[in-house]
Amino acid sequence: MGLSDFLLPERLPRQVVYAGDRHGEIFTLSKQRIVRRLRVEAAALADPGASDGWPKIAERLQPVDTGVILNSDPFIFNFIEFDKLQWSRKLLRELVDWKLQKIFPEDIAAYDHRFFRLNKKRILSILVKKSLLAHIEAEFREKGIPLITIGNSALEIFNRLAKLRRPPDFFVETDVSSCCLVFQKLGAPIYVRKFKSGSLEELAAEIGKTVQFVRNNSGCDPRRFELIDHREEVSPEELAEQLAQEGLSCPNAIRAVPAPYIPGCR
Repeated sequence: MGLSDFLLPERLPRQVVYAGDRHGEIFTLSKQRIVRRLRVEAAALADPGASDGWPKIAERLQPVDTGVILNSDPFIFNFIEFDKLQWSRKLLRELVDWKLQKIFPEDIAAYDHRFFRLNKKRILSILVKKSLLAHIEAEFREKGIPLITIGNSALEIFNRLAKLRRPPDFFVETDVSSCCLVFQKLGAPIYVRKFKSGSLEELAAEIGKTVQFVRNNSGCDPRRFELIDHREEVSPEELAEQLAQEGLSCPNAIRAVPAPYIPGCR
């Protein structure tokens, strides 16, 4: 579905930083395998005003090609439908920007905007503030660390799961204070929802409500899901058990890939 130009740099990084809600995780890669990972508790890395976040991460990095994977909290996802899509990339960009600006309350010039053609009529639009990207780039430049890519964890996970022989109907990515759900049909995303996570019961209830919404509005019946949980002190099986009561199954709650949100690892 063409997400590769957002996800894959020209060359794979030798280390990757995952930026979670209240922590960062540093991965060292060798021959597409994770050889070292270090969790660093820090302020919200997606908030440029959180002064202690990136310096605490950067002081632990090696001066090698590095990637940053942000969780979905700072990203804005929109599905935009047209009667017919332009084949010219330039004209399509103008059309998407025009329609997005009609529904988006802010000036899109303040955002890095990527979009992807899902089919003959549908576009996935992804926005993230340019100021956040500039802040991250400045932190790495100050430390002399080559930053070669900035990506999004949900898109990395989707791209990986879409390659499975039988991909899940949706996946849940949850952290201390955020949750992102991505539903797919026929190899393309059809719905994304982000919300603030609460207690285990509240989290399961919100996921159940979202599943029901997708059933009512998309013509599909999501049942199987994948779970990626970044919380350190919570067992992912607890949430899987709660959702099983809603008729939802998670056969791969513990997946062989240790970090499906990290590009290039296996």
